[in-house]
Amino acid sequence: MTQFWIAALALGLVAAAFVLVPVLRAWKAEGQGPERSSNAYAVSVVIALAIPVLSLMMYSHWTIWDWGTGSARTEASADMHEMDEVLSALEQRLAENPEDLESWLLLGRSYMSMQRFQAAAGAYRQAVALDATNSPQVLADYGEALALSDPSGLQGEAGAIFERVLALSPAHPKGLWYGGINAFDNANWALADERLSLLLTLDPPETLVPLIQERLETARSQAAGTPSTGMPPSMPTASAAPAPDAADAADPGPSSPAAEDAEPAPEVLAAVESKPEERDDAGTAGDDDGVIDLEISLDPSLAERVSNGTPVFIIARNPAGGPPLAVIRATASELPMAVGLGDANAMMEGVTISDQAELELIARVSLSGSPAQRPGDLYGAVNYTRGSSGPTRIRIDRVAE
Repeated sequence: MTQFWIAALALGLVAAAFVLVPVLRAWKAEGQGPERSSNAYAVSVVIALAIPVLSLMMYSHWTIWDWGTGSARTEASADMHEMDEVLSALEQRLAENPEDLESWLLLGRSYMSMQRFQAAAGAYRQAVALDATNSPQVLADYGEALALSDPSGLQGEAGAIFERVLALSPAHPKGLWYGGINAFDNANWALADERLSLLLTLDPPETLVPLIQERLETARSQAAGTPSTGMPPSMPTASAAPAPDAADAADPGPSSPAAEDAEPAPEVLAAVESKPEERDDAGTAGDDDGVIDLEISLDPSLAERVSNGTPVFIIARNPAGGPPLAVIRATASELPMAVGLGDANAMMEGVTISDQAELELIARVSLSGSPAQRPGDLYGAVNYTRGSSGPTRIRIDRVAE
């Protein structure tokens, strides 16, 4: 880039010389007589020197080069730059008028759309403090942002907030979704059944219906003391799990530890029923859409604990924690297996794994049949870096405690 600036400056000076040199010659040829015009000389010099300066200013205005990142500015990055400017203006407005409830809500929604969940939680926290009506919707939005930003997920403050939402509005869709998932994850089967059954009557998004039905079946089976058969094969699959009234909601679990021998955190989202051989529409290992090639195997020493129909959950998540980003559900009869994990398996609308530089990849055999991790489940985990060559191998060789 330094070489570019040197070359640009040199070309600017050459252009200035084409103007300045003839003027100097003419001015000198006039001699010292009264006809000699100092004003014309001065104006010519200013114009000549202005050429490189104006050129650089015009370039900096119209260039697609992003001086902040040191790379060419694409349409997406330009849009992001525009969004940042809008957010800056909104933040400035709130700095001058911190009592503006609607602006805090708009800021929170903007951060959520950008997947800046921690910042969204901060904005919604301010909105909750200003909301004199104690609106269930404002509380639910705050709880959702907390659930997506706090590694403890619904087991922390977010879970308590959704209990408040349902106390204020027992049929609130987002409250029923997160409250039902929280009850499910804590093995409160009757409460999970009650909330998710009511949610089904409220016409939730089609992509959410199979997940609700699968959770309901599991909760009822667990309450009756019978094993769950999981989602019926005829039921449509879903690649995303938005909250009933939010575009990018999911039920996050705690962050899994970075230590190699540590047990990964519970996964509180139901997995997508996506068999490797059925992924013609979701993308294959040969696609150029960011699909990660996985080879998953089970340690022979653990094979006797597993039956053919035992569900296997293949999960991608941010190494720093937060909710699962993408999930595939298979069965133990398919092990060892080769499978592609990509954006088509995303758990939230608008969230992709193809733009993640690093991921934690987990393969878990759920002996309980539950989407949430239980003691005794078998798992393996690896850290993945985008751009790695060849398939990523996960060996299921650990037991959750």
